[in-house]
Amino acid sequence: MDLPDRHIIRVVTLSGDRPLLLTVWSFILFFVFLAIGIVVYASATGDASFTFTVRSLPDLLPLFALVILILLVGAIHEGLHALAYLLLHRRPLFGWGRTSLLFYCSCSADGEYTRSESIFVLVAPFVLITALGIGAIAVAPAWGIAALIAVPLNAAGSAADLRAAGLILRTPQKSLVLEEGGTLTVFVRE
Repeated sequence: MDLPDRHIIRVVTLSGDRPLLLTVWSFILFFVFLAIGIVVYASATGDASFTFTVRSLPDLLPLFALVILILLVGAIHEGLHALAYLLLHRRPLFGWGRTSLLFYCSCSADGEYTRSESIFVLVAPFVLITALGIGAIAVAPAWGIAALIAVPLNAAGSAADLRAAGLILRTPQKSLVLEEGGTLTVFVRE
């Protein structure tokens, strides 16, 4: 890539230049956030076990919410990336695909960003879904059971975003990030 008057510091490929490593980190994040969710659930309810009793049709609503969230967690995650882009006055583009054993959705908006804007877009879904999910577990444990699955799934799906944010954090503060599809080029102007 030729970027006149710019010194390239790092190129980050989000589409999985290290699919096995990202898959391993995804599983680790899943189980870490599942454990956090269980601890919060046990603290909120005072009960370390899970029970599910169906006495009437409304008792099935949390189970239906769980199934819907499992199906929608990827779309919600990418929707939050889109919201972050919109807050930065960008037009998000959506896509999907498969790398290694994992399927993925994507949301990007081509163009230059500051280092801070790029990190904001990358971590927004992880932070929001984790905070709202853990909050739901603590405040409404019956409904929070759905978050016990949604939060770890989102954490697992955030592995590439968190890796990219970590790599960008290790660049100079005045760095700019050029996003083109699934590639982030970090540079400084000369």
